[in-house]
Amino acid sequence: MAWHHASVLIAGYEDDPLIDGMSFLADALFWPTYLASSAGPQDDTMVDDAFGVDREDMADCYRRLTDPVRWPVFQVSLAGDHEINVIFRNFEEDMGVDFVFCPAGGGRSLQLATLEGHFRGPGLSWPDLAAVSGSPRSDYGVVDPAARLLLMLPALGDGDLPAAAAPMLASALAACGAGSANAAVGRCATGRPSDVGSPPLAP
Repeated sequence: MAWHHASVLIAGYEDDPLIDGMSFLADALFWPTYLASSAGPQDDTMVDDAFGVDREDMADCYRRLTDPVRWPVFQVSLAGDHEINVIFRNFEEDMGVDFVFCPAGGGRSLQLATLEGHFRGPGLSWPDLAAVSGSPRSDYGVVDPAARLLLMLPALGDGDLPAAAAPMLASALAACGAGSANAAVGRCATGRPSDVGSPPLAP
């Protein structure tokens, strides 16, 4: 994969308007918007309340994330110069979020998971997700462990989770701005790993 300033090139997405999505991480609305639209609990107000944000403001952030002419990409570096790219695939008639493993050296990419109103795997096991969220292997892309965990959470395809999963997620939520309700959100998200179709934020 190649990065050219604000634009991004990924095998299989060469003709798509990819952009570096890192600027979104500085927006306080990003995490509640991302989680509510991709990995939120059944109660769609739980994420809003945890982060103390307004749903209309989240809807505006969602519109920017899903702009058909700008597809944000979030890069998660791995050992051996491999990486996972989280791509907002913003076709107007085929919108979704793709989790794509890109091997070092530009080899053939692998679709780990796709969200299109429902989960399509195989996805990641909890041990894989925990490992990916650990210390980054480079200084580019998403480097904060809590942010890496939350970013990759919707790709979780594991229904057999350890007891430590919910508190680990609650800690990540707190680190990324969630308030006292972070534990409840963590329990809901890890308790239903493949149910990612919370109500859309788009008007």
